[in-house]
Amino acid sequence: MASIGPILSAPSLTALAVNELVVDVGFSTTVAGKTYSADVTYSGDEYIAADPNLPGAVATGNTVPTSENNLTTRIDALV
Repeated sequence: MASIGPILSAPSLTALAVNELVVDVGFSTTVAGKTYSADVTYSGDEYIAADPNLPGAVATGNTVPTSENNLTTRIDALV
């Protein structure tokens, strides 16, 4: 049986590192009667919301809801 010693002695992940590993949120928004699907990820101290099917539909924010709201505004400007 393997020992858990190496696991316990591994360096701890910071809260930021854990956040980067776990944030991958899907959401949808409706603009002008059409529904758009997007993803929110965390990178470089900001949340990035993007719809890969709509060129230019990318927005950032300091929270998940802020990035989603910013993307909705961006999509509204694009369509």
